[in-house]
Amino acid sequence: MPLRKNFVTLLLLAFSHGYANKGISINDSSTVTITLQNASDKLSKIDSVFVIFDRYDLRGAGVIRQVFYPDMDNQIHVSLPKGKYYINIYCLGIYNKEGFDRIVSTKPNKDHKIFLRLQESALFELGLAQLPEDHFDPAHLAILNFSNR
Repeated sequence: MPLRKNFVTLLLLAFSHGYANKGISINDSSTVTITLQNASDKLSKIDSVFVIFDRYDLRGAGVIRQVFYPDMDNQIHVSLPKGKYYINIYCLGIYNKEGFDRIVSTKPNKDHKIFLRLQESALFELGLAQLPEDHFDPAHLAILNFSNR
């Protein structure tokens, strides 16, 4: 009799353990690698990047909103669960006018790579800025143009 009670208890414990853990497994994630290439500036190091990941099916707004600091190869590595995402990438620092929008589909145990080419940064130096001459003619203002009435 005690053997039968122990056997039933062990059997129930084994079945409940098998079906209780249905969460996201470790093998369900994917790695997204974002490479920022700035060959025009002799591959100088990029300071920081603000990245926003949003779910494509609108179930989660801003899954990840974080400032990342690229490694020496100007790469960012982010681990994501499988799914489809909108990615907004905003460069900070010298490249503060650079922004990218991408859509990426991640699959389990797959690495996805995004390659972004940055434009040459132009630092301001006193005396090198050239502004075009602007000729102001009040006769061409729309408020003074009476011929259209």
